[in-house]
Amino acid sequence: MARYPFMTYVNEHMGRMKEMYQPITWETMMRRYIRMNKDVNRLHSEEKISTTSPKNMTVDDVRAYLSYRRSLNYSSKEYSHDESALKSLFKSVKNVAFEECMILYPLLKARKKSTRLPPLEDSTYQKILEISKNIEPHDFKRTRAYCLVLLCANIGTRTKEIHLSNVNDIDTKEWMFDIIHVKGEHTYGEQRSVPIHPEARPILESYLSLRENWLIANSMRSDALFPSSSSEDGRLTQNSLNRIKGIVESDIGEKFDFRKLRRTYGQQLIDSDVDIESVSVMMGHATTRTTELSYARKRNSAAIAKVKSTW
Repeated sequence: MARYPFMTYVNEHMGRMKEMYQPITWETMMRRYIRMNKDVNRLHSEEKISTTSPKNMTVDDVRAYLSYRRSLNYSSKEYSHDESALKSLFKSVKNVAFEECMILYPLLKARKKSTRLPPLEDSTYQKILEISKNIEPHDFKRTRAYCLVLLCANIGTRTKEIHLSNVNDIDTKEWMFDIIHVKGEHTYGEQRSVPIHPEARPILESYLSLRENWLIANSMRSDALFPSSSSEDGRLTQNSLNRIKGIVESDIGEKFDFRKLRRTYGQQLIDSDVDIESVSVMMGHATTRTTELSYARKRNSAAIAKVKSTW
């Protein structure tokens, strides 16, 4: 066995899973396992767990690891991702210690509480929109950044969906965006088509024009909506997308993530009095429950106004 057995088993496990996940998902999971490896080795050096081999870990080892992660006070969602990753790895090496630990210590299970986080403030969104209208005509990097942000805020794509989108997925005559590589695309996911809001169209047109010039300048041919000249698959990585988003964040003096842009899309539809069923379909949710719990719901002030209008 290698010096670091945890990563030896991880590499075997993730090697088998490589064809099951999209590259961006696989990379995210691999980063999580690398961090987990550091935690496991630290706990082992402190004699809090008996081994760093997931094949030989005991119920007490699993309990010690999960207790340590919970003590760091990360979000329930982050802890849940750790729990899922550990469960998958233990199943891969045919070790039942994780399952037994969950039975013996149910309080260690991830809490399922779901909190709906806020969308962008209207003033922040308007600031982004106004800046996008005054970008220098040949500024490719800034045009790309604002196109990325405004597109996500106006079609509600997940990071994976925008990462894997192609330029041919866009119909600029009907102003529709076909989202092909959806979450769960090989199992439960369904492709969907989303209308592109008029506010995102000018910056998108500018970007598509500059994109062609950029490809020519870099002697490239690519179908990717957001191509890269350095990555293996010719697409911008998640880290690259975050760096590009950072241009907008720097301009407005405020940080936000792609999920916040997705929530902004959902909330704007709700505020425009689009029914929740339609919003759910546009966001690619299987039920309206997910939409309402985590992404968008009629604001209290709007509900009050609706009630008063019936009097």
